[in-house]
Amino acid sequence: MTDQQNTAATRFLDSTGISYKTCQYDYAPQKGHIGEQAASAIGAKPSAVFKTLAVKIDRKQPAFAVIPVDKRVNFKALAIALGGRNAKMMQPDEAHDRTGFVSGGTTPFGSRQTLPTVIDRSAQKHKTIWINAGARGFLACLTPQDVQAVTQGLFANIAE
Repeated sequence: MTDQQNTAATRFLDSTGISYKTCQYDYAPQKGHIGEQAASAIGAKPSAVFKTLAVKIDRKQPAFAVIPVDKRVNFKALAIALGGRNAKMMQPDEAHDRTGFVSGGTTPFGSRQTLPTVIDRSAQKHKTIWINAGARGFLACLTPQDVQAVTQGLFANIAE
C-alpha cells in the first residue's frame, strides 16, 4: 500500500535524505478513534502509530506533541518538557495557519513554521513508527531516531 503522494511532509522528508516509506488508508473520521482505525487499516499495533497534536505552552509557545494513537497527552508533562507550566490544544484554525495542515493530517514534518517537537519516549521501544505524512489517511514509517533528528525534537514521557 505504498503511495507516492506529494505533500509538504514528504517533500521535507525527501530533503533530509532519510529513509522512509508511506502508506495510504481509507480515512473514515465518522467511525471515531481515527488513530486506532489507521493502525488497524495498515496492520500495525496502535503503540507504533503516532499522532501529532498542535499545542500551546503557557498560552504563547506553539509546539508539537507526538504520542501513540491509543494514548492521551499529559499536558503538564508536555509543558514541563518544554520549560513551561501548562499546555493546551491549539485551536484548529490557528493550527492550520501555523502548520499548513488540516486536522487529521497534522505532522511535525514540513510545517509552515518550525515548532518545538516533543516525542513520547515510548517511540524508542519500536524499531520503526508510523506518523502522519501531511494528509488525511496518509502515513510515513521511519525510525524514532530519524523523527527526532529531522524535527530536532526531544523524547519525554508525555503520554498517558
